[in-house]
Amino acid sequence: MTQDEAIAYNLRDDGMAVAIFAETQSYRLWYCHQYIKNIIKERPGEKLTIVELGCSAGDIAGVFAEDHDCYGYDVVPEAVRLAAERYPALHVKHAAAEDVPARECDILILCEFLEHIADPIGLVQAWMPLAKSVVIGHPLVGDGYDPEVGHLWAYNDDDFENWFALGDHELVERFEFPMGYRMVLGRGRHR
Repeated sequence: MTQDEAIAYNLRDDGMAVAIFAETQSYRLWYCHQYIKNIIKERPGEKLTIVELGCSAGDIAGVFAEDHDCYGYDVVPEAVRLAAERYPALHVKHAAAEDVPARECDILILCEFLEHIADPIGLVQAWMPLAKSVVIGHPLVGDGYDPEVGHLWAYNDDDFENWFALGDHELVERFEFPMGYRMVLGRGRHR
């Protein structure tokens, strides 16, 4: 699948196909929130800047938007509309993540996202050195083939570990769980 085909897939149903992870993947979402809470606890009293690329309906970053400066980007117009409606304090924009200039942030969220973009290595190398902490999650497909429609890439355990090294981060926490496939989630801290 090409990047254009992946974007077309994500814009299917006239851009109305949206995953609301609070409804479909509450277990994974709970762990994402815990990792972010752990980062926040390490920096008590600070108002953090949180950026989520591929934010969908805002279920990860949006929860923290009342107390922190949170920014979400998604290519699906309906996802952006829902994120803004559900989390009014979330600064959400309709944009392909590859078109968003990398910027400094306290927490960068890359969950169920890296498998959808054409140049994940370039994006990680641009964004992660500017982030103090990162939360990354994606499916693990050991044989290199991911049958999920809309995924440009399939990753294994080594790939997951390499994201942190590419972005000059150390892996602090890692958790793997089943979701009909192997799913991994981790948080890293800039060295």
